[in-house]
Amino acid sequence: MFRRPPEDPSILAARAAAQRESAAAEVERARLMAQLDREQQEAAAEHARRQAIADEQERRRRDAARRVERAERRERQRKARAEFAAKLRPVLPLLLINGGAAYAQAAYAYNQIAPADWNTTSRVAFAIAFAAALESIAVYVQWHAHDALLLKAHATAASLRRAAWVIAAVVAAINYAHFADGIAPTAAAVAFALLSLLSPWLWGLHTRRAQHVQLLAEDADLIDDAGVEFSPKRRRMFPIRSLMAARWSIEHNERDPRKAWDGYHTERAARTAARKANQAQKVTTPPVDPTPDEMPADPWDHAEPVIPTPHVPARKPVHPARVTARSLTAAERVIDAHTTEPTANHERIARLAQVSVSTVKRHRPRPVTGSPSAPDAAATPVAATPAPIAA
Repeated sequence: MFRRPPEDPSILAARAAAQRESAAAEVERARLMAQLDREQQEAAAEHARRQAIADEQERRRRDAARRVERAERRERQRKARAEFAAKLRPVLPLLLINGGAAYAQAAYAYNQIAPADWNTTSRVAFAIAFAAALESIAVYVQWHAHDALLLKAHATAASLRRAAWVIAAVVAAINYAHFADGIAPTAAAVAFALLSLLSPWLWGLHTRRAQHVQLLAEDADLIDDAGVEFSPKRRRMFPIRSLMAARWSIEHNERDPRKAWDGYHTERAARTAARKANQAQKVTTPPVDPTPDEMPADPWDHAEPVIPTPHVPARKPVHPARVTARSLTAAERVIDAHTTEPTANHERIARLAQVSVSTVKRHRPRPVTGSPSAPDAAATPVAATPAPIAA
């Protein structure tokens, strides 16, 4: 009764087969899991390796960028220092001169102007402020003149330069008065006065140099060239010709010394030949009276004279066909027309001679009052006749 019934062998076989399959599946699962672990480890290692490579490349890139940035910053700093030195170099003497003048003003202000009951710091601060204020006036005005000239405001720059000279002269007089023995000069008085007085002149030198550099940067043709420069030997041998050739080069904008020398001598030879030709013509040609157009105009010549003039004998009439208008002067044509029609008025004579009425009035013979050849007074108006003065 308590005995277990025997199991079916087929069931046992199936159970054993199932167990074997489960064990095989478990082994395969373990193998796959192990393979997956290996693949994950390999992928993680590859990722770590690639990440390390990327990190190394990024670090190198950042290092290279920092090196380039440092190099660019050093280059910018070097250029800035070079530009600052280039700007400071021409103005350093000016700053030293103004500094010397400011020191003189500060020393005088510390010893003579600042109250004696002040402490040393206050007196020094007051002396520095006084010297800076007094010496910076002319410098400030001259700086504005410098800026105006670079902006091509030439009239404003000139007026500001004159004002700077006046202010510098006043400050120089103050410096001289501070250190002079009464009105007698001393070394300190003369030196500090010159420091203040020469400041605008030196600033003007710097301004002209800056303007020259600006014109060179814009266009070299904007610079007014001073002509050619001949060698010292040529100037010693031909001082007058060198000077005149340099003048010729300035007038003709020539920068080549040889062309300037040849051009001046060519022009000089032409002038000499023309002068000799004129002299020869004067010797061989008799003097010619000036033409009516070249004679100076006199307003009284346009009026009829009140005082009678001697009668000019009439010339023999000339046939108009024998003489052309081009072969006679205006005066001769007027006289011929007057001879042909002595009683005609000025307008008729002007038409016959083909000249103006004013020319007829200048060159027509003055008729004698009461003569039969006098033109009709009513037909010829009198212009600008001076009134007779009562006795």
